[in-house]
Amino acid sequence: MTTSSSIGRRQFLTGALTTAAAVATPGLLAGCGGDGGPTGGGNNQASGSVRLPNYTPYTGVTPDLRGNPQGLLDAFLKYPEPAVRATNSAPGDGGPVSAFVLTNSPVPPALGQNPFWQELNKRLGVDLRLTIVPNPDMPTKFATLVAGDDLPDLIVPALYTPNGLPAGTANLPAWLAAKCQDLTPYLSGGAVDEYPFLANLPTESWRDCRYNGGIYGLPVPRGVGGTMMMRRDDLFTQLGANPQPKSFAEFREVCRKVTDARANRWALASSPLDFIRQMLGNPWRWRLEGGQLVSAYEGEEYKQALADAAQLVKDGVVHPDSFSNNAPVKKWFNAGSALLISDRYTAWPQFFAENIAGPKFEIGGMRPPLHDGGGFAATWQAQATNNFTAFKKADEGRIRALLKVCNWLAAPFGTEEWLLRRYGVAGTHYNMRGGGPTLTQAGVSQTVLGIRYIVDAPDVIFVPGEPGATRRSYEYQASIIPTAIKDPTLGVFSDTWSRKSGQLGTIINDANNDILSGRKPVSAWDDIVKQWRNTGGDQCRTEFEDAIKNSGD
Repeated sequence: MTTSSSIGRRQFLTGALTTAAAVATPGLLAGCGGDGGPTGGGNNQASGSVRLPNYTPYTGVTPDLRGNPQGLLDAFLKYPEPAVRATNSAPGDGGPVSAFVLTNSPVPPALGQNPFWQELNKRLGVDLRLTIVPNPDMPTKFATLVAGDDLPDLIVPALYTPNGLPAGTANLPAWLAAKCQDLTPYLSGGAVDEYPFLANLPTESWRDCRYNGGIYGLPVPRGVGGTMMMRRDDLFTQLGANPQPKSFAEFREVCRKVTDARANRWALASSPLDFIRQMLGNPWRWRLEGGQLVSAYEGEEYKQALADAAQLVKDGVVHPDSFSNNAPVKKWFNAGSALLISDRYTAWPQFFAENIAGPKFEIGGMRPPLHDGGGFAATWQAQATNNFTAFKKADEGRIRALLKVCNWLAAPFGTEEWLLRRYGVAGTHYNMRGGGPTLTQAGVSQTVLGIRYIVDAPDVIFVPGEPGATRRSYEYQASIIPTAIKDPTLGVFSDTWSRKSGQLGTIINDANNDILSGRKPVSAWDDIVKQWRNTGGDQCRTEFEDAIKNSGD
């Protein structure tokens, strides 16, 4: 749920995909499930009845800072040298493998002009045929793909995870059952041992692959550390500002202290609504009370957070351009125009890679204090799965061949395979500096094939060439994860949410922006919640409650 200044990228993408697919393929989507069939009615939900793959962690590489089963990720202060060779031969048989993937970067050069793609094909032993689609074009391209019924071997963006739940087509479970392969016989329980790198994927990440009583995809795992308030520690030190306020009042005070519009400097890149909600104990999306779900929007603490966040905007401590579309918030943070930004832990290394401040650049994490003081507030756990990839239906031999290729693509951090997949060929696409790989210009342009959205290794905490930054990121995660709260709807399915999450998100985000910018009073919120409930929020609630009862978790 994005509740600061604009609709989140994945939430917008999902709403558009859902609409486009439903318009383009009404017959297909309506005809996938029937009354009383194995994919009809109440069975159209993620199912806990299937046995998930056994978890067998990879032990070929030892982290410098070890994670834990609660969700703290392993951390590496440098990339292992020499990197571990984890496979003995190419997994493919020389034949073609097709995949439909997205990219958030400029589309890379085609195979004939892309040495990285050519080397990847060689190491995989396949002719990798990728349809790489820029994010803005995805709704139209995916609708065309589904309407034509000419699916590739591996299907990624249809099953994107918008802030928590798979989505992309109306009646997703029925579409999966009709068109995609049930992978249960190949992956459930000990069957996954044939693919050791897939067995190394965290159990939690597989929960989003459960549909119709089976396993219908491979996960792209992410850590559960969630969104955090990142702080420009170098500038906080320079300004003598308090890096860890103990209440909302102190937070407001420090925001006012570091803001100087004449110096083109503001405290916040965008409104800190979610940060304040955490201070107040407001849940991410839902709270489960006696078997009943209560929406975050229905709590009085949400209105209090709106009032507080609107006051900060009025104080002038939020960047004045933050409400514009596609505001370059990350550039403001790196430039020092904004000293605090809310982002996922995965942005930590990105900021260092794009650092323009030089060696003094330093980031820290600000924990949310209890609103009125007296300790730290609990943060929200993030979704353990970024997305998952479905397989087009095929015979057993073909499915096993594709799983072997995907197993290679899931090779863990610290291996030669991971390094090649992410960074390419040493000396051509990257150079090792300070214990970490740094992309060359050829690496930047050629390696963005979108293959990490097919399947990925378990995430780790690693800032290339910055061991101190890696350690600080790890320590922040270690401080919040023991008390982080998991949303009760994670890992279960609501068809209404799948179809209407974009529309429901627009209602909330538009209202947030109106209130935060002063165009509407906080008192307007009650009517917004009624609209949200009537548009589909209450139906989502009912479906989620049923799914939770039947999840088996």
